[in-house]
Amino acid sequence: MRVKRVLNNNSVLAVDDAGKDLVAIGRGLGHGRKPGDVISREVADQVFVAAENANLERLARYLDDIPLDCLNAAGEVALLAQERLDLRVSQALVVPLADHLSFAIERLQEGIPAQFPLAWEVAQLYPKELATGREALGLVEASLGVRLHEDEAVALAMHFVNAQFATPGMEKAMQMTGVIAQAFALVDKTFGFTVDQQSMNAARFVTHLRYLFSRVASGKQISEKSSLLVDAIIQSHPEAVVCAAKIQYLLEMGLDTSLTRDEVAYLALHVARLVSDVNEYR
Repeated sequence: MRVKRVLNNNSVLAVDDAGKDLVAIGRGLGHGRKPGDVISREVADQVFVAAENANLERLARYLDDIPLDCLNAAGEVALLAQERLDLRVSQALVVPLADHLSFAIERLQEGIPAQFPLAWEVAQLYPKELATGREALGLVEASLGVRLHEDEAVALAMHFVNAQFATPGMEKAMQMTGVIAQAFALVDKTFGFTVDQQSMNAARFVTHLRYLFSRVASGKQISEKSSLLVDAIIQSHPEAVVCAAKIQYLLEMGLDTSLTRDEVAYLALHVARLVSDVNEYR
């Protein structure tokens, strides 16, 4: 890659052999460089490309605010998430993680307590992601020499959940987690029992909801040509249909979109299955 402009001692704007602009970051990478210099990609710790229609200068300024050590630690955490959760290591995962680590360290140094209102829900709904977040705290401590509060694992878990659905920022992931928790509350209230959210039955229901979120995000909702199956579900599980309609309202408010009739019918089918499994267990 060829240097276009030196940003600071640790980063440069560059262009690769394919003519794509990028930001390359590494300790001392910009020192003594000048426009036109050729740099091997291997000497850079991290290489970032602006998203489509995004401003590369803005990305560079954003990255400049994140300490290099945090970017490198985030890269290690992303590799751990790849190993434990089969997540793809991408800048969409690394950059938000690095930004969070930088902010978390600032809060710790200033004695500002972090707030994690969805900690219980995350523990119930995303145990693998939370376990990976806890393991990641050890990596962060080894890399940065800072032991973050144990509850920071919750925030890291939310980043992992978010990465599975490829949406920017943590807001959607937190919103999704809150909606799932509310969905369980609606099932409990509608059918008069409490679902064990650590059970396999609950895990199957959560998996359906997460795939539903993914379909909505990608614009690929279920839409059957024939309405026979949907009609059969409605006739066979009327209580589940009522419950699904309530959950539909939550989802549409949270996702700012409308669900298809087929999605709601399949949601009702999963509600009915959850209720059947719980009743059988009881």
